[in-house]
Amino acid sequence: MRWWAGRPSTTRRAASWALLLLLVLPVAAFSPAARAGAAGPTVSVGIRNYTFQPARLTIAPGTTVRWTNLQFDANDVAVREGPVLFRSPQLRGGESFSYTFTMPGTYRYESSPHPFVVGEVVVVADERQFFPATGFAVGGVFLRYWRAHGLDLDDPGLSARASLALFGYPLGPAHDETLDGRATLVQYFERARFEYHPENPQPYDVLLGQFGRALHPPDPPATPLPGAAYAADTGHNLSGHFRDFWAPNGGLAVFGLPLSKEFDERLADGRVYRVQYFERARLEYHPDNAAPYDVLLGQFGRQFAGGR
Repeated sequence: MRWWAGRPSTTRRAASWALLLLLVLPVAAFSPAARAGAAGPTVSVGIRNYTFQPARLTIAPGTTVRWTNLQFDANDVAVREGPVLFRSPQLRGGESFSYTFTMPGTYRYESSPHPFVVGEVVVVADERQFFPATGFAVGGVFLRYWRAHGLDLDDPGLSARASLALFGYPLGPAHDETLDGRATLVQYFERARFEYHPENPQPYDVLLGQFGRALHPPDPPATPLPGAAYAADTGHNLSGHFRDFWAPNGGLAVFGLPLSKEFDERLADGRVYRVQYFERARLEYHPDNAAPYDVLLGQFGRQFAGGR
């Protein structure tokens, strides 16, 4: 049967909020905003075409947001509603302003010269889950994603062991890494790399690294097989154990589209397994394991983290 024709939309969704009737405050009435030497991650926002891009961010406390004016007209960043009110200096084309958010809450802001240019920063409480096995923790948007996905173990809801079974343990802290020429907040796990893409609406603001494409470029399209799900975008089939695993454990959003047919491959332990490559994962069939552990993700996270 013909299956999906495309991917979930990850187009930008501009934040929209009602402008309140506020007193006009001078710059000095706002708390000074720039903080130097912040140790947390940095997220960039561009000001172009009279919009903040991205217009909405969800971040953890300690994150620095850097706004850069990428248009000729002067702009600023004026927070009109939130736990802390501040306004940046006027930014001419090419100039930047940074602020480190430490207090949870929702910050709604605008460009004073162009009040219709609006944005929003949501700072969520920095709850963290620590894993003694590797000595690292997961927090913020990555903890939200980790808790929302997991191996189908028939637990009521999604349990910690379900998430652990799918992604494995964290191998290091969240950090900035250059991907496709831009700084991106990432964290490596045994079987995945989480990436934060604030320009995407939730739940697509956190994506898994496309390890499958990096290790196994797409094979030539195959002919649709009777009884199999067929990915028209990549021209490959999905059936049997792998389809039974793919669908209930995250599907397209977690694993991506299939890039290959099923085939036998010798893995790091020296044994030959039935595998199939997807954009973000390699599914491996381990017949010696009891279900649901008979299908596992390849430990791409360990492989890529070790090569950095």
